[in-house]
Amino acid sequence: MELRHRRNENAAPEAQDAEDKSKEEIVVIHDVVMLVLIFFTSLTAVAAAIYMLILHDLEEVEAARIRFPTSLQVAQELGHALQDMTDHSPGRVLIAHGLLYLFLQSWAIPGTVFVNLLGGALFGLAIGFPLCLFYNTLGSCFMYGLSYRYGGKLVKKYLSARLEHMHTMIDAHRNDLTLYMIFLRIFPFSPNWFMNMSSPHVDIPLTQFAPSVAIGLTPYNFLSCKAGLILSALQSKSDIIDTATTIQLIVVAVGGIVGLPMLKARFA
Repeated sequence: MELRHRRNENAAPEAQDAEDKSKEEIVVIHDVVMLVLIFFTSLTAVAAAIYMLILHDLEEVEAARIRFPTSLQVAQELGHALQDMTDHSPGRVLIAHGLLYLFLQSWAIPGTVFVNLLGGALFGLAIGFPLCLFYNTLGSCFMYGLSYRYGGKLVKKYLSARLEHMHTMIDAHRNDLTLYMIFLRIFPFSPNWFMNMSSPHVDIPLTQFAPSVAIGLTPYNFLSCKAGLILSALQSKSDIIDTATTIQLIVVAVGGIVGLPMLKARFA
């Protein structure tokens, strides 16, 4: 009887662990399904909007040039194909450009740099730059929200090491978090997609997250939109932000990150 009682005691925690694991797997599956549904719904909506706004009225030759901006060459072809329409129907191109940007940024799909180029090429720096900065910030907030609602367990399961490292970095700068995040964004090699995805899971509130994106990515958005003014003359991605500018951004970012503890110690 005593042996059977001990076996039952050992089996109880194991059964509870198995039940908890099963519930967690169900939650993960639910979150994946929801993300897939939201992704394809938004993809369908953006594709339909672009068709109605842009493709519907373009000639076949011009319509064939309309593709996702996955390279500099495609961005140049898009700029050429959309220039006439921008002159005659700027509102339609503006809406299509914004929807595409938000979709790419919300789902961390590469290509926003080329959409920035198009913003500068089609709308000029005075309009294109603030629009792209707004889209970049809003799209990042959308990704923050998606990750907060449906990505927590996925991020912790598949990116646990990076998430733990991010948590350690953030915890060391809780008292100057917004400034620290701004300098991280300025640094040209920071993985912005991961910062957007992980921020809700390292206790960065949206009220600090959004300003860090808007301010920290201002140089990137300004320079890439400015490069769009000479879109047809660009030869490679390195022409968008040259080496000298990249070094300057690195110096500013590193100087800010290193200097923050010194300033905090001095004025504390």
